[in-house]
Amino acid sequence: MYPWLQPTFSKLSARISANKLHHALLLQGADGIGKDVFALTLAKLLLCQDRQGEQTCGRCQSCKLNASETHPDLYKIESEKQIGVDLVREAIKNLTGTAQMSGAKVLIIYRADSMTESSANALLKTLEEPTDNTFLLLITEKPESILATILSRCEKQILPSPNLDNTMAWVKQHHQGDIDTNFARLFVGRPLTLLDELQQEQNFNYQDFITGIQGVMTGNLNAIQLATDWQSHTDKVIKWLQAWLKQSYLSTQKEGFWRINMLCTTALKKLKNPGVNKTLTLAELLAALANFESN
Repeated sequence: MYPWLQPTFSKLSARISANKLHHALLLQGADGIGKDVFALTLAKLLLCQDRQGEQTCGRCQSCKLNASETHPDLYKIESEKQIGVDLVREAIKNLTGTAQMSGAKVLIIYRADSMTESSANALLKTLEEPTDNTFLLLITEKPESILATILSRCEKQILPSPNLDNTMAWVKQHHQGDIDTNFARLFVGRPLTLLDELQQEQNFNYQDFITGIQGVMTGNLNAIQLATDWQSHTDKVIKWLQAWLKQSYLSTQKEGFWRINMLCTTALKKLKNPGVNKTLTLAELLAALANFESN
């Protein structure tokens, strides 16, 4: 378990041992802290037939099935788009039956905030009247987007984010190269995201990004030309730019930074649509940044 999540995991493990775990947990926290791993590890502990405290035995039939990702009493709901009612109804149908391994039944709902109103309503009865030894683990970074009726029936567990020092310490254990502290600050509290970004750095890195941004803001680089040069990294650049703008706003309180940050949010949504001109989308943001200094 990740060190910043270990204390919470230990507390929940103790409640499992004491048969005092709530049947529905809402696991909420920032992106990039390991919520999915936390939920799956907790599910495996619930299903283990010979757990030792907060450790699974690794030897029982349930552990072996979990290792091969074929446990018949572990159900998952995940979708890249919205979670529709059919997915929820199918999962509920499985939960209402008898556990095939004669133990617990666990349902993990990834991105629970993406449930439609119909799918959330379909889940309500199971939350209100769960069958024995049945557990639901809902994962979200946007609890405000979940229906109040769902929230009221779950026990909320806020998973903490590590500070910058702890983020850096953990990432250094898994990344061999140098880490730019300013770059790390863009992902403070999101160590898994930082590690992923570092591992993806090849012919485009944070220093390239900073050099380009400074060039646009000083007028030494043309926004359209830079957007063309960066077109294959558009999504990454906009995410980095948004994080940089948030930091800039916090340190200067200049509204212009926040305004362009909001433009980044709109741009990222636009990029999800097929056929969008990425170069033009990025050029518009860089142009806004260039004009910011002259305002």
